[in-house]
Amino acid sequence: MRDVKAVTLATASLAAAQFTPTLSNPDLANFSVITSDFSAIIGQTPSIELIQNATEPLFHEAGVFLNGTLYVSSNRIKVASDPATADQTILLHAVTNVMSGDLASIALEPISTSQVVLPNGGTLYGSSGLVFTSQGSKTASGGLFVIPDPLGNPNTSVPLVTDFHGKPFNSLNDVAVNTKDGNSVWFTDPDYGHVQGVYRFDPATNSTRVVADGFSKPNGLAFDAEFRTLYVTDTGATEAPDGAGPASIYAFDIVGAENGPFLANRRVFAYAPKGIPDGVRVDNQGNVWSGIGSGLAVWNRAGTLIGQVLIEGGAANFGFAPNGTVFVLNETKLWRVRLAGQSVF
Repeated sequence: MRDVKAVTLATASLAAAQFTPTLSNPDLANFSVITSDFSAIIGQTPSIELIQNATEPLFHEAGVFLNGTLYVSSNRIKVASDPATADQTILLHAVTNVMSGDLASIALEPISTSQVVLPNGGTLYGSSGLVFTSQGSKTASGGLFVIPDPLGNPNTSVPLVTDFHGKPFNSLNDVAVNTKDGNSVWFTDPDYGHVQGVYRFDPATNSTRVVADGFSKPNGLAFDAEFRTLYVTDTGATEAPDGAGPASIYAFDIVGAENGPFLANRRVFAYAPKGIPDGVRVDNQGNVWSGIGSGLAVWNRAGTLIGQVLIEGGAANFGFAPNGTVFVLNETKLWRVRLAGQSVF
């Protein structure tokens, strides 16, 4: 049964204001309003619902919404058929009917991805379907792969990029498409081997080049609505013994589009208030959303934290959907957040 309760806004100037969210599990998920900007986004009657609860970490990355279906990749899962070898796999699923008010109608459909080894991040690729990063393995190279028909013919994929000047990638992580410059595909490759970072693939010339380096562990990336700024998360703190490594979001200006483009004016945009910033997305008002150790954090264009969607256990990634809906990937749990205020996506 859902629990409805009033929550007082955190900002002193709004101390008298209240909103009444609908929370299916109030001990696990709630809202934290820091400024009036976030209050305007979530509105007076937002909701958070637990719509899937699995026994394995099926809801980890991607979070791509298309035609009423959410596509998600899992965290690493041990292969049950041979536990002695500690072999691991990553599973792709389609979560169908995710916008339905009937939770019983929401279902998980496994997607066979034998050609895409250890898939991770994904996004829409125009009318061509979905593009996923493939992390690869010791025996199969990683890269970028397009799945044209993920529900109808999921095991047919088209490789876009599988190496960089003959060198194998490390472990491709996330991907974003710039629809303003011919659907170029930008992706991150954390430096477990070669020290690079962010790449850009140009489908018109079938060429790939490095556009940014100098990260510890480049992870999520996203463009703003005008494709003038690129945001990249760095999750280096996960490997620092004291957690003192990078847990930041960096912003870059996209310049010289006619001759490049290039990235310029690198700066720290924000630091995660808890854990690390993983997946990142930008709404149409310029607010930056990221999955962090406490759920979802939201910053305005100036890098000021304006609010959070608090999820116990945090969130690696999430996905925007129509009508103010956000799907939060919480490893074994999938949450649906419905915003009731200002439309931002």
